[in-house]
Amino acid sequence: MKQMMQIYRDNREAVEGFLLTTISDNPHQDLDDVQVQNFFKRLPCLSDMYLMDEKGKQITPTWRRLGHDMTMKGTDRGYFINRIRFDDNGNYVSSPYICANSGVSKVSIARKYSDGRIAVFDLDLVSVLTKMHLIDSDRIISKLSVWVYALLGGGLVLLALFLGVYGLIGFAKALMSFGDETLQHVFKSIIGITLAIAIYDLAKTILEQEVFYRSLTLEEGSEYKTLTKFLTSIIIALSIESLMVVFKVAIDDIRNMNYAFYLISGVGILIVSMAVLNYVSRKKQGHE
Repeated sequence: MKQMMQIYRDNREAVEGFLLTTISDNPHQDLDDVQVQNFFKRLPCLSDMYLMDEKGKQITPTWRRLGHDMTMKGTDRGYFINRIRFDDNGNYVSSPYICANSGVSKVSIARKYSDGRIAVFDLDLVSVLTKMHLIDSDRIISKLSVWVYALLGGGLVLLALFLGVYGLIGFAKALMSFGDETLQHVFKSIIGITLAIAIYDLAKTILEQEVFYRSLTLEEGSEYKTLTKFLTSIIIALSIESLMVVFKVAIDDIRNMNYAFYLISGVGILIVSMAVLNYVSRKKQGHE
C-alpha cells in the first residue's frame, strides 16, 4: 500500500490530469443510464458514481458497473461536501483512501455543474495506476496466491492443533503413570506442545501477512518482519527442546551431553543470525 501511495504522489499531477480530462470529455449534466454506461466503458477503473445536490444529499442511486444501488439514494453526504475544495473549473480530486466497505484503495473525483449539482466518481487506485502503466498488476496471480497461502496456512493450523492435542494426551498419560514412564510421557508432551506453538505461530504469521492483511504488508521490509517472527518461533521452540535434551541426557547417559551442547550451539548461532538480520534490515530502511 505504501508503494502505491508513493507512486501516486510521485505522479499525482499526471494522474489527476488523466482522470479529469477523461471525465470532462462528457459535458452532459443530466446523467441517465446510457450516459452512465458510457462513463464505465471509457473508464475501466471506475467502480461507482452518483449525483448529489449542493447540500450533499444524494439524489440518484449509486451506479456500479453491473447495476445500481437504490438504497443509497437520499443519503446525507454533507461530511464529504465539507471537505471538498473545488478548483476554478469546478473539479476536485481526493487523496487516496481505503474504502471502508470493500477494503480496496480508491480515489474520488467530484465535479460541480452550473446548477449546483455535484457528480462523484469513485475509482480503483490500482486500476488507475495500471491503466497509466505506472504499475503492473495481475489480479489473477494475486488472488491465486491468497488462496494458496490460505490453504497451506490453514493446513499448518490443523497440524498445530493435532500436535497440541497429542501433547495434552501425553500430559494426561504422564499423570496416570509412574517412574521412568512418567518422564517419557512428560518429554513427549513438552515436545508436542512446543512444536504446536511454533507451527501455529508460523501459520498465523503467514495468514496475517499474505491473506487477511495482505494490502497492509506489501511494502518494503515486510519480508524481514516475517522472517524475524519465524526465526523467533523456531528459536523459542529449539531452546525449550535443548533444555529437555539436557535433562534427558543427564538422566540417561551423561556421556551424550556433547549432543546437547551441539543443539544449544545451533540455537546460539540462530540468535546471532537473527540479530545480524535485524541490524542489516534496520540499517537498510534507515538509508531509504
